Amino acid sequence: MINSDVLLFVRVAETASFKEAAVQLNISASQVSKRIASLEDDLGARLFYRSPRSISLTSAGETLLDYYRRIHEMAEESRAAIGKLSKPSGRLRFSVPTCLGAALLPKLYAHFARCYPEVQLDAHTSECFVDIVAGGYDVVIRVAQRLTDSTLTARRLATSPLVVAASPGYLEEHGTPSDLTELSKHHCLGLKAARPCATKWHFNTPKGPVAVPVNLTTVTDNNLALVLAARSGLGLIYVPRAVIANELRQDALRPVLPDFCKGIEWGIFAVHSGKTPTSNAAVFIDFVRSLLPELEHIDRWQLHRPAVNRQTLISQAAQMY
Repeated sequence: MINSDVLLFVRVAETASFKEAAVQLNISASQVSKRIASLEDDLGARLFYRSPRSISLTSAGETLLDYYRRIHEMAEESRAAIGKLSKPSGRLRFSVPTCLGAALLPKLYAHFARCYPEVQLDAHTSECFVDIVAGGYDVVIRVAQRLTDSTLTARRLATSPLVVAASPGYLEEHGTPSDLTELSKHHCLGLKAARPCATKWHFNTPKGPVAVPVNLTTVTDNNLALVLAARSGLGLIYVPRAVIANELRQDALRPVLPDFCKGIEWGIFAVHSGKTPTSNAAVFIDFVRSLLPELEHIDRWQLHRPAVNRQTLISQAAQMY
């Protein structure tokens, strides 16, 4: 902020009146006179010629006014520059899980881009816990049971219960499991970087939590491929509902063993470095949060085409003849 005496001096110099400056600054004329006199004492130079009817700048006053105007202009320019930086603009680098990304990215590029045209979206999709700082990410969306990196700031956007599911075709061919002990007889699909191997799925029972060994006959490093494999009838998957919400609504996948999944939830988190997100990340987080309830209505397997106005098509066709 500029010193109040600087603004006072500039206002008196521009109005050539203590009284008018006092009115504009909502102070008394005597206060204006005293503060100008004090400023002259501090500088050791007379700034105004005074007469009963008028005042005018001395040579020292003209020199000071020139400098003070520059200071005022620089202050206004810096205020405008900071205001521009605080508005969403520039690159927004973010990472989202594959399944959420497949559903959300068309919405982001269509609707978010219209709301914030000065923001350039730089998307990365992966199930991996990327290094936010080293990777230069503004924000990362993650679906996880818990987050352990205490050096980052995480905001829970939603929770999602875990679901065991399979395609109708698989269940018709292999049967629908009714108890956890039957999982060992089924093909199971999971996320793992290594070759297919035994792992454990965790459930709740009347006797408490249990870890059930399952044989992963198919593994992949991303949920999008995992869901596609399940839709194709390759086996059972155990994932947060948010990952397969649309498939469940369309009956492309059906939940099984629901009683054993009760009370098991994962969170959908927005993670960023620092205590507060950047302006770009803040509007992105709010946008994603508003879209999460719509996930089950977004079909990631359907080609997204922009809406075309019927009248426009008629006009274009008419121009061809």
